[in-house]
Amino acid sequence: MDSTGRRDSLRTSSRPPRPALAPPRAALATAVVALLLVAAFGAYLRFVAVGAPAIDVWWHSVVSVERGSAPYAIAVFLAQVGDGVGAAACTAIIAALCFSLRRPRDAAAVMTAAIIGVAASETFKALVLRSRPTGQLFESHGASYPSGHSMGAAAIAVSVALVAIGSERIGSQLTKLIVAAAVVWVLAMMWSRTALHVHWLTDTLAGALLGFAAAILARRLWFSQAAALAAGSSPAVTR
Repeated sequence: MDSTGRRDSLRTSSRPPRPALAPPRAALATAVVALLLVAAFGAYLRFVAVGAPAIDVWWHSVVSVERGSAPYAIAVFLAQVGDGVGAAACTAIIAALCFSLRRPRDAAAVMTAAIIGVAASETFKALVLRSRPTGQLFESHGASYPSGHSMGAAAIAVSVALVAIGSERIGSQLTKLIVAAAVVWVLAMMWSRTALHVHWLTDTLAGALLGFAAAILARRLWFSQAAALAAGSSPAVTR
């Protein structure tokens, strides 16, 4: 390789990683549908439903943990990790990792997803005012719908999965593992909230949908801007 080739290679390797594309329109449409479903079911609970739906009653009766058991310890651990302080710490750690990898928009998208998710969750809680299940095995406060823990878990997990999917540094096999781990994390958090009898099943489903929507919307916001800036700064093509 001549000196010109070596200089070009060095310049290429020193370039910051290219920004990933925004989620496709189909993902954005899915996020909007998820928000509408959460809103519609919340309205049903607030104005129509008398008592918990049958699926909630059934799940509440079959899913539980015994105090002092290993599943109980796992459920409590997930509850503590997924509370406000734990979720904020996880978000900060992931954002810091993105910054260290020179992915500031990834970091901004992760933090924005958390903010959107919390705002949406607290708004729905205040509007729906659903009571929590009886026989709680862990201390909890406030309205039940939607589950803030499930929302936070989904917002973080989906954001991390989107970072992996959008990164040219992460191979396809590792990306698949990250996506699988994200799914498992969300399902585990949903199980924890229902097994401890602090949320109904539909609370956790709504929370997961909110977190998913928040992650998609946040990434669309930051990476649509990146695509627009890149298009605006691209040199004109001459014929």
